[in-house]
Parts: sequence; C-alpha cells; structure tokens
Amino acid sequence: MNQAKPIPLRRQQRDFTRQRLVDAARELFVRNGTRATSVDDIAKAAGTSRATFYAHFTDKQDVIREFARSMWETAFTLYKHFGALTEWNHKSIGGWMREMFEAWDQNAETTYIVIQEMPSELRADFLAQMEHRADALMSDNPLWNRFSPEEGRRRAYLLILQLERCMDAWHYGGWKNDRDALLATLTDIWAATLADRA
Repeated sequence: MNQAKPIPLRRQQRDFTRQRLVDAARELFVRNGTRATSVDDIAKAAGTSRATFYAHFTDKQDVIREFARSMWETAFTLYKHFGALTEWNHKSIGGWMREMFEAWDQNAETTYIVIQEMPSELRADFLAQMEHRADALMSDNPLWNRFSPEEGRRRAYLLILQLERCMDAWHYGGWKNDRDALLATLTDIWAATLADRA
C-alpha cells in the first residue's frame, strides 16, 4: 500500500505564509475596500514583510486572481456534486441547491470582491469557466441522455447562468426574498427544466 509522501516543511511554511496573506487581504478588502488597502497593510496584517508579499504575489490584483481561482474551484466541485446525482427530483435537486446556497453564503464576501475588482483577463476567461462548470454539472451523467447533446448543454448553461445571477442579486443586489421560498422556486425550475420529456 502506497503512502503519500509528506509535504516538505519548507513547502508547508510557504503555503502557510501565502494563506495568511490571502486571509489578511480578504479581511482588509472587506473592511476597507481594495483601493484603500495597500500591499504594506496586507503584509503587516499577515505578520510578514512587503518583500514576503512580493515573493508570493505580483500585486493586489494577483490576490484577487487567487480569490477567483478558489471561487471557481468551489463552483466546479459543487457542480460535480450535481453531476453525480443518480436521479433528478425535488428532493435531490433541492438538497443540492441548499448546498450551493450554503457555499455561496460562506464565500459571499470574497465573491463580491472578485465581482467588483475582477481583472480584465478574468472577465475574458468567463466563457472558458462556463464550459468548465457546464462540464462539471453534466459530468457524463446518463440522466442528460434524455436531451440531445446540444439541448443538454444549452439547458446546463441556462440553469447555471440563472442560478448564479439569482444568487448575485440575492446577496449583493438588494433583492430581498425568503431564502426557503427562493430555494423552492429554483428547485421547481430546475426540476421542470430537467424533467424527462418521454
């Protein structure tokens, strides 16, 4: 039985320092905004130096890119969870929808920073990320065979866009709605959109 090699101590220390910088930047960006936060502020809050910051990141926008990468990884994992469902009904879709909302709640502040300050190259990468998320949502799940490949992909895209725009409006756009009612309506829409037409 193969055991994973332990991570070298130097790498553990580097990863720990990088994470401290990311966490400090997130806290300061949320509290003060990105423009009012300097690299020196981030380094000081993380208990490191300006030189250490630059050993890990090129600038504040690079930290925001890190937030975006993490956000995309989380989204991909959640869409993979949907892709692994063995049936589509109100219970399974609703449970997954609740998981999605809980993850968005946990990452709402970081997501807001990315939305507000997203570097232009990340905006240009939007379509590639949509492809990636649609692949995860579908995950070669045979339930998608009820649609033609083109129709299945179209439905996956529309469901993703609708869900993410809804969560954006609910969290940041001031659209006040009862959370459970919103989840129930979204679940109804997903279940109807994915229903077997046979």
